Amino acid sequence: MARPSSEKCRLCSKLSITQAQERHGSEATGCWNDAHCHQRRSYYRSRELYNKSRRLKRQSPENIPLEVPITPAPAAVLHLYRERVDAPLHAIGAELWMGQDKVAAIEPVHCLGLTSRQVATYLQEVLQVFSHKYEVAIAKFAAQVELDPSRCPIAPCPLHFH
Repeated sequence: MARPSSEKCRLCSKLSITQAQERHGSEATGCWNDAHCHQRRSYYRSRELYNKSRRLKRQSPENIPLEVPITPAPAAVLHLYRERVDAPLHAIGAELWMGQDKVAAIEPVHCLGLTSRQVATYLQEVLQVFSHKYEVAIAKFAAQVELDPSRCPIAPCPLHFH
């Protein structure tokens, strides 16, 4: 185990030799030792470089982090505005993501009065628009995000009348 560093020696290494000998010589604290202090001061001044080179030597090729490029895949995300899974849909919206970037968004639309068949047809049309406009094959939504109807961004909204 390594010996702990001395704060006193670290601070002394920042001084010039004459200042260090005045503060720590035989007339002051008396800790100055010509046999050791020159090397210690040099070590403390260059400690970061020594430690960095030591770490690089210790690092084997197995420890070096590898970067694996990933080709961004298209993903369509469906936003469902409803209170519960078994509650009727208030509104639906969609987004298209390419990797970490949001490329397109279909603004939410109210589903009031639409049958489940009409909603399913609309969602297929959304997927076709994404596929056609961005020339990617999207067969289904990659994820569904359930949002509370109180967060509906559509104005006017039957939930937000006053």
